Amino acid sequence: MKTILFLSLVSVWSLLAIVIMNDIMKELVYADMNRLEEEIIDATNHVRAANGLSILDKDHGLTTNAERYAIINAEHGRISHDHEPLASRMPPHCISIGENLYQGRGYAKDIVNAWLNSPSHRENILDPEWDSIGIGIARSSNQIIVVQLFCSSK
Repeated sequence: MKTILFLSLVSVWSLLAIVIMNDIMKELVYADMNRLEEEIIDATNHVRAANGLSILDKDHGLTTNAERYAIINAEHGRISHDHEPLASRMPPHCISIGENLYQGRGYAKDIVNAWLNSPSHRENILDPEWDSIGIGIARSSNQIIVVQLFCSSK
């Protein structure tokens, strides 16, 4: 009887430890994604400044819409600008919008460099019209999906 009770307690404590570790890992992933979002904004603004352009302000509405669209892309398992119309990602205060998508692995600089190596994505990053930016990141199996939104509110 004592052996069964002991094994039951060990099982309960093991299960509790797994639940606690799972919660800690979720927090670390969330913190990591927030840090990556900020690093992508910083890397983008570094490129803009190096090209004589104004830096972009992080916009709450763009960030919310980018996060939502990153999740939609992750649910589809692939990136596409066409899962929804681009206009659906434009907050009311914006008069124009642009978008870059990324799927893979990498650090912020790797992601921004991948965009810079594509003429249309580079054009978005270096468009002098933009004044705001929002980044959304979602996980899709062993990769991440990044949505980078730009807008002009002027």
